[in-house]
Amino acid sequence: MEWACILLLAIITVDLLLGVFSRYVLERTFVWYDEVARACFIWLVFLGAAAAVKRGAHFGLHMFVELMPPPLKRAALLLTPLTVIVFSAAIAWQGWALMRHGSAQTTAVMAMPVSWIYAAMPVGGALMGFYALMLLFEKPA
Repeated sequence: MEWACILLLAIITVDLLLGVFSRYVLERTFVWYDEVARACFIWLVFLGAAAAVKRGAHFGLHMFVELMPPPLKRAALLLTPLTVIVFSAAIAWQGWALMRHGSAQTTAVMAMPVSWIYAAMPVGGALMGFYALMLLFEKPA
């Protein structure tokens, strides 16, 4: 997962550098660079969110949880992955609907199916849910 994010970030970097080079050095802009950057960025966001869930790196109120008595602390530690599972299921569900809606559309310049870009939502949502489920079973109840 992390390697996919690193690769996407590298592609975005090279793509945007080519865009700047074409605009200011060649004085003729590559018309496709912003579509590539946008598609890679969308995939990077959703795969990066899944990687963060896998690592347990999302925002949490750890100081607040540590101050709780043990029974409330266990409940709070269970609530976080459950909330992520519900949220990621909603993302995956709505992303699937958006992907189906975009199946007849293509991008303006490259004529790439928009559904390939929208597929980042259900894939990222499913991965976030899977990793949150794994965290749920790792935590002592």
